[in-house]
Amino acid sequence: MTKAIEVVYEDNVLKPLEPIEGLKEHERMVAILSPRPVKKGLREIAGTLTHDEAEAMQKLIDEDIESLFKHQTNYE
Repeated sequence: MTKAIEVVYEDNVLKPLEPIEGLKEHERMVAILSPRPVKKGLREIAGTLTHDEAEAMQKLIDEDIESLFKHQTNYE
């Protein structure tokens, strides 16, 4: 079984935030630790793209929206 779970480190112990199904009491496992990704608001990332990157992103967004509208009208 391989699964990613969220844990908190307290009192020198890693504690899962939710029950872990499929584990037996005192079963030994190997843990690989990585920091939890931090979500950033748009205001925090504003200005981090170059003008060209922003234009390319806007083009992709516009193409995706256009594709969604075309897909939607095909089913109506």
